[in-house]
Amino acid sequence: MDPVILVGIGGAVGSVLRFILSRIQPLRGIPAGTLLVNITGSFALSLLVFGRVGGDLYNLVGTGGLGGFTTFSTFSYETFRMLEDHDYRTFATYTAISIGGGLLAVAAGYLLCSGGAMPW
Repeated sequence: MDPVILVGIGGAVGSVLRFILSRIQPLRGIPAGTLLVNITGSFALSLLVFGRVGGDLYNLVGTGGLGGFTTFSTFSYETFRMLEDHDYRTFATYTAISIGGGLLAVAAGYLLCSGGAMPW
């Protein structure tokens, strides 16, 4: 199938899923929906990459689905608003959990696909 169509279909599904999860109520000022999609999206992408998924499936799920599902731009906007509101504690917590959680999710995907050995 045409890669552009696959990316478009995946993007539509990913965007709808992100919209649904974005309605989760914030936890102590932390946008839980954005946090959830970015960490689970990091994990899912790592499974595709480290599992050596390519071709049509990668175009559909990786580029399209996860591209529509995860949202760095929303994360950036939300953290900017926290700074603007002088909510430094929430800013620091949300940023640390988002980045740390994303990295841990990628490491988990790597471990699952590599048989449990880290590259370093």
